[in-house]
Amino acid sequence: MKLQFVGMMAGMMLVAASVVAAQTGAGSPPPIRMGLWQSEVSVNLSGMENLPPGAGADHTSVHQSCMTPDSWKKSMQAMRGQQPSRVNCTTANMQQDSHRIAFDEQCTAEQGYNTNVHVEMFLDSQEAMHGTAAVKMTGPAFQRPISMNSTITSKFLSKDCGDIKPGEERAVNPE
Repeated sequence: MKLQFVGMMAGMMLVAASVVAAQTGAGSPPPIRMGLWQSEVSVNLSGMENLPPGAGADHTSVHQSCMTPDSWKKSMQAMRGQQPSRVNCTTANMQQDSHRIAFDEQCTAEQGYNTNVHVEMFLDSQEAMHGTAAVKMTGPAFQRPISMNSTITSKFLSKDCGDIKPGEERAVNPE
């Protein structure tokens, strides 16, 4: 369960990136260096009782990925094509400049599940970025709302991605 939420958090960060791409033109890469990046995502989860052993409410993962202009464009196309038809999402409160992007997103699924997301990302330089995401989920299977607060820090490592292919992501500290 915990790893699914971490995956969802990475997806939220990609949503932020796709909003940037939509606002800046047809899949244009962000104003950062292309190559090998390392990201650390810390997630604090609350509202879930009876988590299995080892699936605590706090989790940090580190992964590396290779970003090229082409992999950026493909990830944006994939993001736009992967939203299930049974989920309805709207984006609001979009704020963007050359160093920051923030927005809210609300999604409703036909089974009665609702997700509210607030994302704020900062492009610190061409080689560093950081941000936060706050997610609140409600639905018939949850005894109370589930909250997930995440922070992400990313840094450029190298122009050379080594054996990590463009668009690929690799865990540095798999759990």
